Amino acid sequence: MVIVPEMIGSVIGVYNGKTFNQIEIKPEMIGHYLAEFSISYKPVRHGKPGVGATHSSRFIPLK
Repeated sequence: MVIVPEMIGSVIGVYNGKTFNQIEIKPEMIGHYLAEFSISYKPVRHGKPGVGATHSSRFIPLK
């Protein structure tokens, strides 16, 4: 659904596949889709390698 000027100032719940995210509609959002403001995946956090991850991980000290 595209955001139209009548929606400005309202709070809308957008479903991301698991939960509803509360989005407050601002003037700069006009013309965008609601789904653009509700991320549907958890961003990947690349941490330190674990034991036996790769051959080169032996040079990185473990905790």
